[in-house]
Amino acid sequence: MDVSVLHALNGLAGHGVWPDRLLRGIATYLPMVMALVLVVTWFWPASVPIRAERQRLVAYAVPAALLGLGVAQIIGHLWFRDRPYIHHTAHLIVTKSADPSFPSDHAVGGFGLAMPFVFARRRLGWVLLALAATLACARVAVGTHYPSDVVGGAILGTVAAYLVWRLRWLIERPLALSLIYARRLRLA
Repeated sequence: MDVSVLHALNGLAGHGVWPDRLLRGIATYLPMVMALVLVVTWFWPASVPIRAERQRLVAYAVPAALLGLGVAQIIGHLWFRDRPYIHHTAHLIVTKSADPSFPSDHAVGGFGLAMPFVFARRRLGWVLLALAATLACARVAVGTHYPSDVVGGAILGTVAAYLVWRLRWLIERPLALSLIYARRLRLA
């Protein structure tokens, strides 16, 4: 099933310059778009309580993504899975990668960034979640991941975000102090 879904999604690639550019752009630049959304969220004007809540969510999202990516590196070193283009016919339309295919770092990071906003029931969470899912599908469509790689990455990113969310009380006091100082320096 993994290979059949890979071929179905990767079948979108290799049929024209513009579709390939779109897929490549999504697979390559969507993480930067998500990071930009978080930066805009951090600085977007609002009343102090609303802005502080958004900044806290950004402050939970970044460590969630980093935690997930750290665990992904450990998994990749313990179990190296070849990229799909090594063993299967695939239209690879991005640069070859030497790192392991499982789990997808892009999916881990995307879901790690999105899920704290989803847990807080913020509308922006659903936008970020849609971007993360689009990114995950694009990574399969460009031929660099199996579907199970991105599903595993999505699960890992979600679990990392859940852990940060459940343990947020540990960082709440230092975070509140950091936000006060950041506001004084006009960084928040």
